[in-house]
Formats: sequence, structure tokens, C-alpha cells
Amino acid sequence: MANEPILYCDGAYLPESQARLSAFDLGVQFGDGVYEVVSAWKGLIFRLDDHLDRLMDTLHAARIDTGLSREDWRNVVRETAKRNGLTDASIKIIVTRGLLASGNPDPRAAKPSVRAFATPYAHLGTAEQRAKGIRLQIGHQRGMAPDTLDPRYKHTSRLQYQLAKIESLDSGYDDVVWLSAQGFLEEAPRSNLFLAKNGVLRTPSLGVLHGITRMTFCELAAELGIPVETGALTAFDLFAADEAFTCSTSGAALPIREAAGRMLRGGAPGPITDKLNALYWKKREAGWHGTPI
Repeated sequence: MANEPILYCDGAYLPESQARLSAFDLGVQFGDGVYEVVSAWKGLIFRLDDHLDRLMDTLHAARIDTGLSREDWRNVVRETAKRNGLTDASIKIIVTRGLLASGNPDPRAAKPSVRAFATPYAHLGTAEQRAKGIRLQIGHQRGMAPDTLDPRYKHTSRLQYQLAKIESLDSGYDDVVWLSAQGFLEEAPRSNLFLAKNGVLRTPSLGVLHGITRMTFCELAAELGIPVETGALTAFDLFAADEAFTCSTSGAALPIREAAGRMLRGGAPGPITDKLNALYWKKREAGWHGTPI
């Protein structure tokens, strides 16, 4: 097939039509795998080392050994984007526990499967949503407790998150955030949550993925002299916020105009959201934390 995307597949670069994953792969059968997503803008991959830190930590914690070194991973990310001719891209890595020999039930004996692919950069929200803000639902499902599966694992078992997202869309919302079993705000399916009150930026710290963009926005806030607090927040804190936004690798800040039927009083995007997002893109375009493809 002409102009097929090129994927990294277990040491080789193959066209999409040849990049097959066995139905017997433990990632297919049980969602047993981890993933990472990095973004490139104007030919520069953003915070590649931080993403690789998270990937290596997750692989080690999940007891998946791909045999790839840190430098190998750097080359995979860069080469995957290069072979697809993309300068503005999202590059996704998926590592499953892989295949077992027939009749062997021991997951420790599986040979991991590694895939990486690049797609044109796409914002998480539409242009209208970025300009006017999104409607955010608070889902009825609770986040997975750390004593079940620590949310710092960036894992491929996403049914819980997909169901929450589908239910929010069915209800007329644009996205969803869920609570912990104790009622504290956690995160959204593909993003972290920030809110601002009286000039202070606040973000949940428990039960959340330690997002690279979340970390970045905390750094940018410090650069702008905006105080940042991390800790336990409830839905009330969100309802009473002056402004709020989600943030992710796919598009940085996405303002929230409404949360569970309550309009945020500071409008969307609010002034802090605007300042942070503008500085984020300014610094990215200037090469901040950038690795050339």
C-alpha cells in the first residue's frame, strides 16, 4: 500500500500492513502492557529524556525487559518520526508482555513485543474547545486505588477510562474527571487537572499519573511567579475555582468552562491558563527541552 505509515516492530521498521501483533500476545489477551507518548513540534521532540525516565521506570516496575537501552529508545523515537517524514508529531510507544510458548502459563517467560508509531500532531481539543473551554463531567466511577494498581504505571489496560469517557460524551460533556474512593479529585482519561483560586495554581497530587506536561506547567508557573500547591482537592474546590484546565502532551492546556453543571466564574480560558499556555508554546518553539528529530 502506497504511503503507509512506518512502524518500529521488535527491531525492524515495517509498513503498517506488516506490523502485526499476534492474537496470543498477552497485551491483546489481558491488556498486559505499558505505553508512552512523546510529541514533536517543528522538528523538536519535547522533554524526551523525561519521557524516557518515565518509560524506563514503568517497564522496570512492571517487570518487562525489552533489552533496549536508553539510547536505543532515543533512536527508536527519533527514527520513527524521521521515517514518517513528520516534524509535528505524536510518537507512541507500546510495549506488551508479549508471547508465551504454547502451554507455558508463566508470564515471566514471555518475550515482550515493542511497537512505536508516529502520527501527525493533533490537539486533544478542537479549536473551538481551546478557544471557549470544555464541559467537564465528574464521573461516577472511582479511580483505581494505588493499592490495586498505582496510577504512575502508564499502562494499556484502559477499559475503565474508556467507559468513563464514553459515558461523559453520552451525557453531552466533552471530557470527564474522576474521584478517588475518598472523594478527592484525581485526573481525566488522557490528562491531568489544574485549577486556580485567588492567584494560586492547584493540582491533585494523589492517585494521579505524574504527567510530563503537569510537571512542565508547574515549572512555568514558578517562572511566572504564580504559586503552585499540590495536594488533596475535592469537587468543591473545582466548583469554586476561578478557572481550571486540563493538560496533556496532546495540546498542553485545555480550558474548562463548566464542571458538572457549574460555570466557572473566571471564564475560559482564564488569565492564568492563557499566560501558562502562551509561555509553554513560546518556549517550545524556541527549543526549550527540545531534541532534534
